[in-house]
Amino acid sequence: MACLGPFKVWATLILGLAACSPPPDSLTVAAAISLREPLIQLAAAAVPPPPQFSFASSGALASQITQGAPVDVFLSASPRQLDWLETRGLLLKGSRRELLTNRLVLVVPERQPLSRLRFQDLSRPSIARIAIGDATVPAGDYAREALAFFGLAARLEPKLIPLGSVRAVAVAVAAGNVDAGLLYASEARLGSGLRVVDTAPEASHRPIRYAGAVIAASRQPEAARAYLASLSKAAATAAFQRQGLIPLTRP
Repeated sequence: MACLGPFKVWATLILGLAACSPPPDSLTVAAAISLREPLIQLAAAAVPPPPQFSFASSGALASQITQGAPVDVFLSASPRQLDWLETRGLLLKGSRRELLTNRLVLVVPERQPLSRLRFQDLSRPSIARIAIGDATVPAGDYAREALAFFGLAARLEPKLIPLGSVRAVAVAVAAGNVDAGLLYASEARLGSGLRVVDTAPEASHRPIRYAGAVIAASRQPEAARAYLASLSKAAATAAFQRQGLIPLTRP
């Protein structure tokens, strides 16, 4: 298997990481796919060597870390994945940080004449397919909580199309393969083909929290801590804000 570039999204984390030894002193960062663009922008502007990134759903990445994937820093779209790793002794003590928040939105294909669609309208017969993150995707958890808040969870279950990442939800909606989708506001800003028609009330789901930590098995724990700290500095918060992510702390 050929060595991958520093920003290649690996389909299978363990295979990708095993096949490619990172350059000396390069960190390996496993991050939620919704962080891809700002992290790559920051890495391009940083002092080399840049981190090696693996982007996927937070649940999939956490699972691979439990199987021994050589990761230095894990950035999750939900604290639950970090809690899961922490109970297994896989996080460096005292390294956890909450970094960002986001909003959950309802989107439709840009060409679809449903500009007045709201969460409460998803039970309409004309809405037959709704894309949502699967069980490994934090955005899917938040979405299911929002549907339960509106009393729609049971009625909409036959319509839900679970997908493996929030990015896959965006692609399915933009392509017109589904009638609607639930994803992050930051994701909706990334590409064409989507239209945001409603925003979930913050009270309708757990607070969306992006959090990060150093993996206990990291061979560069101090460098990993420094990288994690850099994500709260001015350049990083500006990059996150450009995508619609909301920093939890001011630099």
